[in-house]
Amino acid sequence: RHLRPQPCLAFPRRNRAGGSSASIWARMPAAKKEEKQDVAEKETEVEAEAKEEEAKPKSSGPAKKSGKKGEEPDPLEEIVKLMEERNFGRAAAALTKLLKKNPDDPVVLHNLGCVYTEQEKWAEAEETFTAAFDSQKKAGRYNDATLFGLGTVLVEQGGMGKLMQAEALFRDCLDRAIAKEEHGIMETYRSFQALGECLGAMKRWGEAVEAYKQGLDMGLRMFAEDHPRNQASRAMVARAERLARLQKYMRIGLWTATAAVPVFCALMWNYVGGPSPFELIHTLTGYNMSASSAVVATLDLPDDVRAPHGGEF
Repeated sequence: RHLRPQPCLAFPRRNRAGGSSASIWARMPAAKKEEKQDVAEKETEVEAEAKEEEAKPKSSGPAKKSGKKGEEPDPLEEIVKLMEERNFGRAAAALTKLLKKNPDDPVVLHNLGCVYTEQEKWAEAEETFTAAFDSQKKAGRYNDATLFGLGTVLVEQGGMGKLMQAEALFRDCLDRAIAKEEHGIMETYRSFQALGECLGAMKRWGEAVEAYKQGLDMGLRMFAEDHPRNQASRAMVARAERLARLQKYMRIGLWTATAAVPVFCALMWNYVGGPSPFELIHTLTGYNMSASSAVVATLDLPDDVRAPHGGEF
């Protein structure tokens, strides 16, 4: 199975090159173990903030307590924790409550789409991801994870129309991830895997093999040789190659049978002694001329009209 779309806490920050930083996206536990660099950056930021707090002059007890009481936890952080604990029912209820206050919040819509995806509510997830994308379009800031999530639920629903839309979305995600260079390595890997699954669902096994191989090549560079992801990628490559060969043989057989049908019919016609095409044309033409002569003979016409060239019809 391909990876599920990931929840987020806010819009990605814009960098000078026009791309986005993925360090503020909240990762699921499995992704946290893989992206050690992002975790290290977050730990460095936390340590720096702690040092700044220690360097500040300490205030009186009552004032300090009142400051802590005034701080309110971010509801999205609590919701992401619920999602990491796989408590999707409570997370969906909390996100729906937030949407009542701000129905066009793209971050809340994206996270609600992730919850619906985990609950396998594909139609609701498609509608929510589409609403999140429309909201991002109005704001002029796009989240590639929303495109990936929308493509995921389209593949799950199936149907050639939805699969073609999903292919376009995954290729767009792949182009965006490649443009980020080293900041989009993980997104590129996930996009190759998802694109391979989408192409396989459309029975385009030859193209699926190429996508799976690209993902496997990246996985071998990022993870250990016997990592579960690489093992799964090898199995998908082997399956896609086997089905691609079978599909090729079936097409060759179908084309051969299609070309052999008219040849077989011609041989059987000749074997039973049927007339040749020229004989058929001559017979039909002679029959039509005789019928025309008989019709003309029954008409009471003058001699010059009956035989204008001095002969008979």
